[in-house]
Amino acid sequence: MKRILTISLICFLVLGFIEQLKGQNIANQQISTIEKQVDSIFHSMVKAAESLDYNKISKGVDDRYNAGFITNESYFSKYDSLIYILKTKSQTGARQTISIQKEKITVLSDSIAILTAFGNSQIELYSGNIFTVKFFWSFVYEKINNNWKVIQSHQSNNK
Repeated sequence: MKRILTISLICFLVLGFIEQLKGQNIANQQISTIEKQVDSIFHSMVKAAESLDYNKISKGVDDRYNAGFITNESYFSKYDSLIYILKTKSQTGARQTISIQKEKITVLSDSIAILTAFGNSQIELYSGNIFTVKFFWSFVYEKINNNWKVIQSHQSNNK
């Protein structure tokens, strides 16, 4: 039995070296279309974040998988708990300006894409204080009912 298992394992490994495994094949034109769609959704959500419109941001999120959201080292298993805290904290801020320095979209399949970005956010409080933070973001998008939605995210900043 041990010998059969060893031979099977060796055959499996040899086949892995001989035959290269490939992911889902997507035409370059389809990749370009997906990148444009995800980019458009992302930038509309950035504009909503600048105006602190959390209801509009929430329309771009689908929490059906409970994949979780990480924000500044805090893990939120449910999107609702994250958005509640953001809405509460936004009561002290008058507005924010977000400037994206670099953004990259990686299409994994015809229904999954990852967007990473970093840049600066300048936040002006009602008190008149202004501070700037450098942010690092990653968002996992899934095409659900013909719309791209964030299903998981990681956001951190470096003050």
